Formats: sequence, structure tokens, C-alpha cells
Amino acid sequence: MCAMRLVPPLECCEEVARRLQVITDHQHLNAILGVNADAMAQAERCQKLRRSGTLIGPLHGVPLIVKDNITCAASPVTLGCKGLTSLRAESDAQVIRRLRAAGAIILARANMSEFAFDVRSRSSLGGDVRNPLDPEVTAGGSSGGCAAAVAAGMADGALGTDTGGSVRIPCSYTGLVGLRPAFRRQMLAGVAPLSMSKDTVGPMVHSVRDAALLHAIMHGEPPTEPQAVSLNSRRLGVISALQGEDPAQLKVWHHALNRLRRAGVTIIEVDLPILKEVESQRCLSLSEFQVAINGWLALQQNGPASLREIIASGEYLPEFLPLMEQMLTLGSLKTPQWLSGRRFQRRLRQVLNLTAEQYRIDAFIYPTVCRQPVSLEKMPPGIAPELAAISGLPAITLPSGKAEGGLPIGMELLASTRDEHFLLSLALGCENVFDQE
Repeated sequence: MCAMRLVPPLECCEEVARRLQVITDHQHLNAILGVNADAMAQAERCQKLRRSGTLIGPLHGVPLIVKDNITCAASPVTLGCKGLTSLRAESDAQVIRRLRAAGAIILARANMSEFAFDVRSRSSLGGDVRNPLDPEVTAGGSSGGCAAAVAAGMADGALGTDTGGSVRIPCSYTGLVGLRPAFRRQMLAGVAPLSMSKDTVGPMVHSVRDAALLHAIMHGEPPTEPQAVSLNSRRLGVISALQGEDPAQLKVWHHALNRLRRAGVTIIEVDLPILKEVESQRCLSLSEFQVAINGWLALQQNGPASLREIIASGEYLPEFLPLMEQMLTLGSLKTPQWLSGRRFQRRLRQVLNLTAEQYRIDAFIYPTVCRQPVSLEKMPPGIAPELAAISGLPAITLPSGKAEGGLPIGMELLASTRDEHFLLSLALGCENVFDQE
């Protein structure tokens, strides 16, 4: 059983000091853009309360890392972009308010793919985020700084955003658990947007229990420890077309499936013809980003007023210029292409629901990415992460084993309904199986 790590420390000041030292010792990973100057003072306040027998909440004194597109009051919020270094958040994002109310200390801001555009975390402010398990390869993106920070021990939990896989891909690369919750627009208050129809905020942690704890707090729910469902007679639908062709990954993947079978799971091969349409879909963020980011910038102080002004400043990664210029040409939402994309979101969700009913499965499973990273350059993850991203259904990745080279292989579970609680219980059952070896 994978132990929870997000528990209130007995010595808050020592815990924060230790984590800050880990950040200092791992600067070569480029995971962190800035630390919270008030972190030690907050730890001292938490320690005084603990000595008096008072705990603020279930995260009392627990340090967390936050991706630098989620606003934390009085801190910079840069999206990794040099052109946004003058921005300071005036208030906390909703999810940050809830974490602080539970006692969490926001320790540092994590590097990310600039604007959250990419599945590799490279920014003009922080450079390439390196994988702690192998610094010569990418930690993935766009929440790569969060993943690298947690995997390196800078904190035991981080908050990332996931639009097309940006929590799950880095967690898969670094051996973490990453939850993309069901899409809920109200959860995005205070989060700099990429795609107003696909953005989500999710935990990046070491265990399913830790993911459940952060998920509940972020959603304003009372934390309850998930109970692992019995895997005996459970039916999981493997989408073989998403397994990829990486021999090292396939070896680990099939071993993981066999372990689930021995635990009583019935593995069902699922045919999903709609995958061809998923692969050909035009990304909705192309149409949505300019409208969304201009609206967000209009609410900020002392920064550029629009995407056009950011481009004019020249303070961004040059490699993203063609993409941003393309986005400039898309100034409104309700174009035929955008409406078609929105219709496809609904259709994919319906197809996944009906397919789950047809095969009588509890969830879909597949490798989180189609192959492992081999360098600091972008590794196309395949279309697997897009199933949850487009449909709006929740998905979770957890490590299912390690390849011979030492890098982990993530298994993604995709729910057929919006119920994260069942998904977390099912993932916990799988985690218990994988943790036994």
C-alpha cells in the first residue's frame, strides 16, 4: 500500500527549511521560477499553532508547489514568459484559497511550458525543465516544473493544470500520480487560461490517497480517505490502439496487465473507431487562446493588455511565434471550426459512455503516453491524453512499472462518467497491486 505523504509535519519550520534546501540543491533541474519569501514566516505561525494544540486543517504546515499560471496573492504570475514578469496576482485563485484554508504553505512557483502551449516544459524565463530521474531528458509538459519538483523532493505535492495532458504526461515521465478531474468551468477562477473548454486543475503527487486529499480540498469537499475497490471481477477496457510501439514500454505494460489479471481483473480489448477522428481534430485552444488570454490580461495590473502586445515586446520563446501569429488570426469563438469542435466534444463523451456500457467495463486503460522521453526535446505523447481532454471526463495516471532504462511507465485510467470518487477508488486498487512488487 502506497503511504500518504501529505500529512501535517510535526516540525513545520524544519520541514519548510528542508524543502527549500532541496530546491537550492536542484537548481539544475530548472523546476522553480521563484520561492515564496513568506514561507518560513508562515511555517513559524503554523508551528506556534501546533504547539498550542491547534491544526488549521488537514494540510497544516504542508508545503506545496504551484504551477506559475495559477494566481497566488502578491506573487508573480508569469506563465513562464519574460513578457509577463511585471504581473503580480492581486488575489488567490479559488483552489489556492481552499488549500491555504486547509493549512497548506505555498512554497514556490513552478516552471512550465510557456503559456502552457507544449508537452515539454521550456520557457523563456526558466529554460528546459529536466527530469530528476534522468536530467538529460524532459520532465514533460506543460506542468513539468511541478512534476520535477515533486519527484526531486522539493515538496510532496503540486498543483498543475491539464488541458491536453499537461498534468498526466509529466507525471507519467517522472513516476507520479496525476489526476485530471472532470471539466468544471467554475474551478478555473484565478487560473490563466489556455482553452476555456478544456482547462482543468489537478494534483501531482506520490500516491492516489494524496491525489484524493488534494482533489477534495480543491473542490470544497470534506476529505474522506478513498477505499480501494476489490479488483476481483472488475472489467477494464484496454484500448490496444493506444499502446504504442516502444518495446521497452510494451514489456512493462503487458507485465502490468498480467498483474491486474492475477488480482482478478478481467481485461477486455476495446475497439474505438472514433480514435481516427480524435487524431484529426483541430485543437480548440487555437481558437480560444487569444480571446481567453486577452480577457484574463484585462483583469491584471501592470502588464501587457493583449497577446498582440506580448508579441510586439519580443519577450517570449521565438519558437512559439508562428503559433501565436496563427492565434492572432482567430479573433472570435463561434466560427464553424470552433462549433464543430464543441460538437465533437459532446459526441466523444457519448461514444465513450456507450462503449463502456457495451463492453460492461468499469474504466478504460492504456499507457499514458505512447513512448518514453529520450531527450530534452518534445516527445509527441500520442492521442491517449486527448480522450479525457476532449470529452471532459476524469482520468488519472499512476506508475505501473519501470523500463529497463529506469524511467517509469504510466498507466492511465479514464472514467466513463464524471465520478472522480469511483475513479480514485479504482486507481487505488490498481496502485495496491503495483506497489506489491
